[in-house]
Amino acid sequence: MEFPIQSFVTEHREIEAALDVLADCVTSEAIDVDAVRRVHRLCMAHYEREEAFLVRLSERDGALAAKLRGQHDETLEIAARLEDAAIAGETRDAMYLARRLLAITQHNIIEEERDVFPCA
Repeated sequence: MEFPIQSFVTEHREIEAALDVLADCVTSEAIDVDAVRRVHRLCMAHYEREEAFLVRLSERDGALAAKLRGQHDETLEIAARLEDAAIAGETRDAMYLARRLLAITQHNIIEEERDVFPCA
């Protein structure tokens, strides 16, 4: 089965653009809930499309596939918690969660593109 690796990379660029907006929020210390929702929505849709790829990857390297799924799960959990914190006006928690979201999501993109996709 062929996987649309280039489309995954294209989706990564869209996610990174949304992350840039969120990073600007962090810099200004004002979390925009719509920016958080956009990152969350883009990641959720992307991870759903990547799932078939991870199933196939798990046949060759179950630990790597599990690691990437863990990163996906962490991203989605943090995004949901960030949205809740931002809505509740919990600025300190929201800033912390936004930084974590930026870090784990970008780490996942880098790892997939540098270490995983070239081998696909």
